[in-house]
Amino acid sequence: MPESAPRAPESTPRRRSRASAGLPPITADKIVDAAVDLTAEHGLDGWSIRQIATRLDVWPGVVAHHVGDREAVVMAVTDRIVGRIPVPGADVGWRDWFRQLMFEGRDVLKRYPGVARRLVVVGPNVPSALATIDAGIKVLQVAGFGGQATEIYRYLLNSAFMLVAVEDDRGSFFPSARADMGRTMAAFAQDPDRPGLAAAGAQALARSQDAAEQDLAFFRLTVERSLDGAEALLKR
Repeated sequence: MPESAPRAPESTPRRRSRASAGLPPITADKIVDAAVDLTAEHGLDGWSIRQIATRLDVWPGVVAHHVGDREAVVMAVTDRIVGRIPVPGADVGWRDWFRQLMFEGRDVLKRYPGVARRLVVVGPNVPSALATIDAGIKVLQVAGFGGQATEIYRYLLNSAFMLVAVEDDRGSFFPSARADMGRTMAAFAQDPDRPGLAAAGAQALARSQDAAEQDLAFFRLTVERSLDGAEALLKR
């Protein structure tokens, strides 16, 4: 029998183009949208480029082509989220201006775990933060802080958003930490030899708020005392 002709090597199946599949084209905005959604679900450190590609049904290289590497996507996500924090009006007194910014900032950042930590550790080095920084420092300058305005701005925002970062990390990595601490302190509630621990223990026993209420109450305390500290500098 004659030898059969050699078979041609099988080619790797090619993915159909999005246009031929009736799908809309991929854009940088759509990639960032997907990354923002993943951040809300898993935190800023909880997703990969491959997960973004899978969600959009594209190759990972498409993400790199339109936006860049993971750090570039993280920057774009941070920029998008910071841009959602409302900037108070210039007609608001400086204490109310920062109180409003910090509380509304907390509301936004709590929906996207990990972004607050990045803002505190790396800094708000994204375009959407520029208007807030400019307006906030200007409010402090008008209030009379002069050359200290920039440092006071950093002090106030870092004090507030560091707490949000701690809340994020506690919820993600140490979910039982607060309950464990409460039980530890409560054991000292009746200790006559250590009045400081006894006071902490009594408070732990009396605390009836759930974790979210405790976080909000401590955030409010921190914001008000930070503003008091800044005002003391202004008066001095």
